[in-house]
Amino acid sequence: MMNNAFKKVVGAATLITLAVTMMPDAAQAQRFRYSGRSINGQVIDFDINTTVTEQSPGLGNDNLGYFPGAIQDFNIALPSSDISNLAICGQDTCPLGDLTISRLTTEADGTTVSNLNIDGGSTVTLNSLQNFFFDGGINFLGNVLRYDLSFLGGATSNQPDVVWFIQSDDSRLINNLTGLGEVNRIIGFFPSQASSGGTFSFDLQNSSQPVPEPSTVAASLLSVGALGMRSLLQHRKRLKKVS
Repeated sequence: MMNNAFKKVVGAATLITLAVTMMPDAAQAQRFRYSGRSINGQVIDFDINTTVTEQSPGLGNDNLGYFPGAIQDFNIALPSSDISNLAICGQDTCPLGDLTISRLTTEADGTTVSNLNIDGGSTVTLNSLQNFFFDGGINFLGNVLRYDLSFLGGATSNQPDVVWFIQSDDSRLINNLTGLGEVNRIIGFFPSQASSGGTFSFDLQNSSQPVPEPSTVAASLLSVGALGMRSLLQHRKRLKKVS
């Protein structure tokens, strides 16, 4: 009977080891949560899933990054008719958002921002951006990274649903999302509502706790197995002494 119990403990320890070594990398997932307000008072929250890897057309391009589904749990509280989940995301509950990262560039005139329309079709200039965010701490005549967020695969518009900016020229912020954990504040706007209070600032909240890494889980589970085996062996020794 004791031999059967011993075999069960050994078998359990083996299964634990196999299960741990087969745990997916997703177990190490971590998110960054940003929260902020628009100038009209809407409260906006969203998570950035840093484990989403860069996809084409961004691969191998230091000037472009594309991360499908990287934005999660985007939500607008205290909504208005123009700024709400339905108005911005196309649904009452926002779907996953695709994030495109690039350097802020202009057309040949040096002032009109490339590939960005606001308020239903108007072009936007660097001076306009500076006026929108006059106290945002960003010099739009310097090096700026642009983050375009689109929901529903851009099906509702050829323009991004949300745009935010960071003062930087670091390509690591373009091709990898983990660097955003060092960015404490971002500013941006809803292009469709830019001139009517659709600007906002976001602050980085406490990062979501990552799921324990496989090595940590392995150590914990194997410790439990080792304790069980030790207890069984001690019990066998006591039985031998009694006999």
